[in-house]
Amino acid sequence: MCICISIIIIVLILIRTVRYALRRRSPIKYVNEADLSRFGNVSWPQQRIPRVIHQTYRTHDVPEIWNSTVQSVMKMNVGDFEYRRWSHFDMDAFVRQREPDFYRNTFVHYAYDMQRIDSFRYVLMYHIGGVYIDMDSACYRPLREFVTTLEALDPDAPYLALFPAEDAFGVQTDFIAATPGHPIYKQFISRLPLFHHYFLIHHITILLSAGPLFASFQERFFHQTDQQVVRILKNKVYITEFWKTNGGTWFGRDTLLILYIYYNSNRLLGYLKILAIWLAIFFIGIIIYRRWRSHCPKSLTKVGMA
Repeated sequence: MCICISIIIIVLILIRTVRYALRRRSPIKYVNEADLSRFGNVSWPQQRIPRVIHQTYRTHDVPEIWNSTVQSVMKMNVGDFEYRRWSHFDMDAFVRQREPDFYRNTFVHYAYDMQRIDSFRYVLMYHIGGVYIDMDSACYRPLREFVTTLEALDPDAPYLALFPAEDAFGVQTDFIAATPGHPIYKQFISRLPLFHHYFLIHHITILLSAGPLFASFQERFFHQTDQQVVRILKNKVYITEFWKTNGGTWFGRDTLLILYIYYNSNRLLGYLKILAIWLAIFFIGIIIYRRWRSHCPKSLTKVGMA
């Protein structure tokens, strides 16, 4: 019981600390539904984001569970984008060639495949750019409209990047788009070694060492200018325009526990406050009872002598 309460308290403190630490360094630049409707099909902005879709998996085969989403992405964007699927072997070779220091000192030392997959997409965006989308994700709107809108909103910026919003803690990385050479991804790569630690729990380690929490830190710490722009796709737009099948192949029991604590943090805090009050009453009662017992025999003795 005490161990469970301790874990809940630690996770709640971590959540509050992360929210405080993720204070933004630059104003948010959003992409909303009105932007997509206005600019999604225009032809005038200069193309700066490569029209290539990247996906990753252990092999070049598509697992049956994700066949519907992969086929949807390919059919929705046929003719507008080149399609590239990267195997684990391809990812290893690419990182080794493009970022040899990071590969030698950090990439090969990751304990989990998911850390290599996450960090690979940052190296990929920096050196090639384009659009990355998880295999368990698909879209109702052509991806062309997202990148065209991004280019139209900042027509003079040579560096553009897009992340979907995650209202809980920052940004997501299951769908990203960028021009090659964007400084934010250079920052990502340079700071991956600093976050290469084991953070006590499997799920937190993946999230914070290279996953969405790591990306959220870097996005908020990144200093934007008119030349290097990062835009955030509104969460409401993202959940409306994209759909997912079963994913989270790296989830474990600790993941489910943390997700439950995270999404019920306010309720759990209320329970902890009630528990703290009852514990305080209990210990005060014990103190009062012991003091009463210590004085009770003297009173009885005096009564007997009388």
